[in-house]
Amino acid sequence: MVATTENPNTEAKQRVFDLMLTFVKSQCLYVATRIGIFNLLDDKGQQSVEDLAQQTNTDPERLYFILRALAHVDVLEEKPDRIFAPTDTSKLLVTNKAPSAGHLAMHLIEPAQWDAWKILPEALEKGVVPFELANGKGVYQYCYDNEWSKDTFINAMSFLTGSQVDGLLEAYDFSQYDTVMDVGGGQGGLIASIVKRYGCKGVLFDLPDVTSTAKDYISGQGVNPDAIEIKTGDVFESVPKGADAIVMKHFISAWSDDDAMKILANCKAALPKEGRLVLLQSFVPDIDEPKTEADGIMPGIFAVQINVATPGGGWRTKKQFQILFEKSGFKLERIVKTNNSLSVMEFSLA
Repeated sequence: MVATTENPNTEAKQRVFDLMLTFVKSQCLYVATRIGIFNLLDDKGQQSVEDLAQQTNTDPERLYFILRALAHVDVLEEKPDRIFAPTDTSKLLVTNKAPSAGHLAMHLIEPAQWDAWKILPEALEKGVVPFELANGKGVYQYCYDNEWSKDTFINAMSFLTGSQVDGLLEAYDFSQYDTVMDVGGGQGGLIASIVKRYGCKGVLFDLPDVTSTAKDYISGQGVNPDAIEIKTGDVFESVPKGADAIVMKHFISAWSDDDAMKILANCKAALPKEGRLVLLQSFVPDIDEPKTEADGIMPGIFAVQINVATPGGGWRTKKQFQILFEKSGFKLERIVKTNNSLSVMEFSLA
């Protein structure tokens, strides 16, 4: 018998083929989420592909390929006779009960986002924002102009906050502040959690369209909405005064250095002498740092998505953020790591 040895290139080939077809996995995930497959299985339990197709007004034979693929990557469980059952993974993607990973998946993979990836080579040659080239407007304006996209985006951001806030509140003590303002805080999930945990006063600052549902959302978090003052405006024009700490979570990374410095200048003008700016961010690792965070997020990969969608250039390394803030008149006081991909950089006024 002739001994065989495994080809040393096998693992590399497997990696290449997986990368080639990763878009298929993400599209199957998007479609199943968008048409409500995970909601139906969560509500009613396991069902046949024929029943699922009837309820989603889809062709059962073509739907089967998508559901089978999702079962092959353990998002669903396939049983005999083309029966599909929910899994712990599919439950994370349910969208008819609360903001979830399903909302984030739909936001990241919706057609407008996909169109940006299709013209990425042309955008690279021109040095422009791919999303803007593909859609004729920026991603935020696009979301505001399309009701489904706007609702999905707001829920996606609420999910991200909800998935990270417990680790943040365990790692960083907001009781040192009398009033905390969340700049770019969306529906108010983060500031509601801070106020509820630490009893400080809260301020939510964002665009009017974004905060339109904030009072109801804050109430749903078990917080008296009157405990949080909602202020609206344009962060490029001014930031309201009155808080001794400004929090920004995954907000400044959506902007270029020049735009970020305009925002930071307005934040600096709004803070008292002893005030603090608290950056809450996932940091792109340096070469010698782990590439995947405890919650599974790879900031270096996520940074590409941000770069394709926004003019900001994506997430930065800790050093890049420090340099940016120092140029804007801030001084780094400390960095605090949480138990997920979110970290804290606390800055004082220089």
